[in-house]
Amino acid sequence: MMPASLDGGSLGRWFEQLCRIRYARIRELTVENGTKLKTECLPKCSAIYTFWWTGGGELLRSKHCRRDLNLKGPGGKNVLLYINDDWLGLRTDLPIPLYVGKTAAGLRKRVSQHLLLARQRILPLGRGAAKAKAPTTSCQLRAGIEHLFPDSPDTREIVLQNVGLSYVELDGEKHAANRFYLEDMAIGRMRPPLNVDIER
Repeated sequence: MMPASLDGGSLGRWFEQLCRIRYARIRELTVENGTKLKTECLPKCSAIYTFWWTGGGELLRSKHCRRDLNLKGPGGKNVLLYINDDWLGLRTDLPIPLYVGKTAAGLRKRVSQHLLLARQRILPLGRGAAKAKAPTTSCQLRAGIEHLFPDSPDTREIVLQNVGLSYVELDGEKHAANRFYLEDMAIGRMRPPLNVDIER
């Protein structure tokens, strides 16, 4: 078996592809009632993916959107961050990258884990700035949307109408290093707010 290696010369091209939104709304990928993804809507291969805010900026600018974030830092110390307009790029009126991830287990399965579309809401209503413990370790996008909109009883509809998806297929073990570096590169360049973490 030939060992996997890094194809560094292609990272820029893959990044460009990742910036091209394939589905402007998650609604395009779901069954009619929006409670699950269509069976064959996404490939079953390994991939790097980005969730985008493709709705207008009005909802993100509204009083209903909570943009402060309290994270645990070194020694358990609270570190307060504020996701301001510049971080989001709201003045550009372009789609906003929310979360970048990678999967070796299949894109459709991973996207489904992020969205948890069977439920209208996954976290308790009315949370504060502290990052809430999510019901799974795989639903970062949905949990992040619920942090932004803590008082919305139906965040599923927010996701269906305002979140889009792009991805790059990099299948198999031969692309293990390429997936690692492309994800890191995309997070560094896009600065998606739902990926943010701090050192421990």
